[in-house]
Amino acid sequence: MLLESHSVRYECQDGIAIITLNEPDSLNALSNQIKKDLLKWVEMAETDPEVKIIILTGTGKAFSAGGDVRGMGKRTTLESVEKITNTTKIILRIAELQKPVIAAVNGYAMGAGFSLALAADIVIAQVNSKFGLSFSKVGLIPDCGLLHFLPKIVGPWKAKEWIFSGAVLSAEEAKQYGIVNRLVEEGEALNEATVLAKELASRPLQTMVFVKSIMEKVQNQDLRATIQYENYAQAVLQQTEDHLEGVTAFKEKRKPNFIGK
Repeated sequence: MLLESHSVRYECQDGIAIITLNEPDSLNALSNQIKKDLLKWVEMAETDPEVKIIILTGTGKAFSAGGDVRGMGKRTTLESVEKITNTTKIILRIAELQKPVIAAVNGYAMGAGFSLALAADIVIAQVNSKFGLSFSKVGLIPDCGLLHFLPKIVGPWKAKEWIFSGAVLSAEEAKQYGIVNRLVEEGEALNEATVLAKELASRPLQTMVFVKSIMEKVQNQDLRATIQYENYAQAVLQQTEDHLEGVTAFKEKRKPNFIGK
């Protein structure tokens, strides 16, 4: 079965649902349409009794370039809250899916795109992939659960170093620190994810369901609580002069001049 909207493609075969972000011209940045379609297909995969494993991937050079910068620097506080809430609904939905989710990272996973990959249970990345934490460069903090996921994997001190400096990690670095499960050659992320998905689909699904549920419940931090803090801070920061300067500098391809306001 193949279902396709303008922004996201959904394919289901042999118990595996492949959900592909399909706006390559914008590097699969999380536009309103991508978010709407992605949520719809994720919910379809969750409720379809034939689906056992879900794969998330992207077309073109990117898994997802993260938030859509076209609207940054122009939103009111209420608009910012609404936008980030709509985005985090997807992260929560993916992270809380009972079925295993594999992220097949085929290129750039930047900002919220990094969060989207981390919301999956297993991450397979091509050697040309990059994982970006460029939030500080536009006067913002990581969001979409990244402050929940990343410290759990690499520890709070390394996470803070990367976040403060706006680091961009190579696929090799991400593998070294446990962010990526498997590294594959360029163009092979989806193939490798499909091979693994077929293997997992032959396993007892309810075993994996209980493992996911219990592991999430016994963690010290709660994803929903972390996201609430992130959303509040992000809405406030989007009204600062430094955020506006960061967005302007990004669009003008120059170094930002932050003033601390």
